[in-house]
Amino acid sequence: MEDFFKKLSIYGSIAKEEGQKIAQSALNKGKELADITKLKRDIKIEEDIIKSYKMVIGEYVAANDLLREDELVFDQRSKILKSQEKLEELKEKLEEISKNK
Repeated sequence: MEDFFKKLSIYGSIAKEEGQKIAQSALNKGKELADITKLKRDIKIEEDIIKSYKMVIGEYVAANDLLREDELVFDQRSKILKSQEKLEELKEKLEEISKNK
């Protein structure tokens, strides 16, 4: 009977060690996934910051009528002006409808 308890104790120790290894492995994997998620979030934040800087530059160029000789800028500025005209027309229509209520 003593042999049985000795073997049981050995198996219990082995099971405990394996359980600790599995738990540590899961903990490490969880930390790795958290690190990956944080890095992806940080990358997205930096990409968004770059986009906002580019937008500011674009707005500055458009507002100050810069780079007139650049075909792409000229084309986009023309589209902006057309959209601004359309926007004003739509606002006028909305104001007209609102007055008639």
